[in-house]
Amino acid sequence: LPPPYHMFGGYQVPPARISEMLESLKKEFDSLAHDVNRYKTQRDEYERKVQSQITEISAIKNTLADLERRHATLAQSYKDEIMRLQGTQPAGERNFDMRRNEKNTLPSLIQRNETNFSFPNAIAPIKPPGQNGNLQLGKRQRTEDNSLQRGEELPSIQAPKISRTSTDSQDAKLSPLSNSSDKQKNSEIPMSPSSEMRVDSTSEQNTSNNDESSLSPVVQQNLDIEISYELEHNSVVCCVRYSNDGKYLATGCNRKAQIFSVETGEKVHTYTDPAWGSGDLYFRSVCFSPDGKYLACGTEDQTVKLWDIENEKTVHTFAGHNMDIYSLDYSSDGRFIVSGSGDKKAKVWNVENKSCMYTLGSDEVGPKDGVTSVAISPDGRLIAAGSLDKVVRLWDAQTGYFLERYEGHSDSVYSVAFSPDGKSLASGSLDKTLKLWDLSESRSRSRCRSTFSGHTDFVLSVAFSSDGKWLISGSKDRTVKFWDPRTVTNHAKLEGHKNSVISVAVNPTQNNFATGSGDFKAKVWRYSEIDSQ
Repeated sequence: LPPPYHMFGGYQVPPARISEMLESLKKEFDSLAHDVNRYKTQRDEYERKVQSQITEISAIKNTLADLERRHATLAQSYKDEIMRLQGTQPAGERNFDMRRNEKNTLPSLIQRNETNFSFPNAIAPIKPPGQNGNLQLGKRQRTEDNSLQRGEELPSIQAPKISRTSTDSQDAKLSPLSNSSDKQKNSEIPMSPSSEMRVDSTSEQNTSNNDESSLSPVVQQNLDIEISYELEHNSVVCCVRYSNDGKYLATGCNRKAQIFSVETGEKVHTYTDPAWGSGDLYFRSVCFSPDGKYLACGTEDQTVKLWDIENEKTVHTFAGHNMDIYSLDYSSDGRFIVSGSGDKKAKVWNVENKSCMYTLGSDEVGPKDGVTSVAISPDGRLIAAGSLDKVVRLWDAQTGYFLERYEGHSDSVYSVAFSPDGKSLASGSLDKTLKLWDLSESRSRSRCRSTFSGHTDFVLSVAFSSDGKWLISGSKDRTVKFWDPRTVTNHAKLEGHKNSVISVAVNPTQNNFATGSGDFKAKVWRYSEIDSQ
C-alpha cells in the first residue's frame, strides 16, 4: 500500500531515508573541508617559498649595490693613483703612451727621443745615455747638415752576406750558450761592428768550432743561422711580414709601409700618402693578401687600409675601431681580415663587400683590455686574440661565437701564433715566457701544454717555422730565440739588434726569417739544419 498521504505535505518520507541523506551530506562536507585544508596548506607553503625568494632577491640586490659602490670607490682610487703617478713622472716620459693619453694605454717597448710614440705602459723604457753605458735608441738625432750623429753610422741596406768560415772580427760569431750567459743577458749588447751579430747555441759540444750552432742531442742535427742583410728605416720598425709565396717582405714604420724583394733586399714598393699630414702615423701591422695583390695595413689613425700594390693606391679604408690598430691577419682564402685594437675589440672585415662581419669582444666574455695580437688558423676556422688582460681567447671565424679562453700568463699577452697544422697555439707575454696551448682536444685544450722560459725581458713576438719544427721569439731583451716546441728546448740565441725585437716573421716557402726592431732596422736571417758529424 502507498505511504500515508497528507493533505498539505504530500507523501511522508520515512525517517530512515532522511538519516541516510544527512549522513551522505555530512561525508561530502567533510571531504570538501579536507580538500580546503589541503589547498590552504599548499597555498601557505607556496607563499613561504615566494617570500623566501623575494628575500633572497632583495639580498642579492643589496649585495650588487654594495659591490657597485665598492667598484666605483676602487676605480676612483685607481684613477686618483694613476693621475698622481702621472703627475710625478719626469716631463720627458709623460707622453710615452701609444694611445695618446687615452684609457687602456699599452706599455712602452722602446725609448725614443720624441715623446709621442711608444708601444703597448708597463714596459720600462731603455735607460738613457750615461746609465750602464747604454746609448739612447730611437729616432736618430741629425746635425744641421742632415748627417747622422757620431757613433750611429749603420750598414747599408744590402749588407754583404756574412761568411760562416771567416774569423774576421766583423763577421758573425757563434759561441756556446752556457749557464752563465743567462746571468749576463741584462748587460747591453756591444754596439761595435765586431759584435753586430752574435749567435749563441745551447749546445756545449762546439767550443772548439765557433762557426757552428748545434741543436740538442734529441734532434741529432746542427742548426746553422746567419744574417743575410739588413734593411735600414727612418724610424722604429713596428712590424715585418712575408708574402705567401715568400718572395716579398713588408715592413711598417712611421708614415709608410715598404715592400722588399727577399732575394735581393731591394725596395720595390713604398706605401705613403702626403694627405696623411706631417705628424706621426705608425704602421703597427701589415699583412699580404693570399694572392699577393694587396697589403692590409693597421695604423694609428684607427683604420685598416687596403693597398693595391701594383697600382700603388688605397682601394679601401675600413673604419670602426676607436683606438689604434695593433695587429692584423688575412684569412687563407682572402675573404676576410681580422684586426685587433686598443678599444678591447677585434673586428672581422669582409673584403669583398667592404663591411664589418663581426665584432669580437663586445660581450661579457670578451677582452677586458686592449687587443694586442690577432691570428687566423691556417684552415680559416678559428680566430685567436691576445690581450693586455693576460688572457688569450678563441672564436669561431665563421659565426663569431666565442669558444675558449686560455689563462696562465701572469702579465699582458703581446703575441699569438697558430702552428702550421693548426693543432697548437703559441703566445708570448710580458711575463717573459712563451706558452703553447693544445687545440686538438675538446674542453681540456684550455690547459697549457708547455711553458718556455729563458728571455730576460718581455716577449713581444712569436712565430712558427713553416714546417712547425721551430718556435721563434723576439724580446725586449734584444734577442731572438729558437725553441723546439716538442722538447721545450732553447736551441739558439741571436743577438744582433740594438733595441727591442718587436716583430718576428718566418718565410712560408724558404728557410729564412725577418725581425723588426726599435733600432730602426729590419734584419733578414737564413737558417738551415745540417747533419751532425
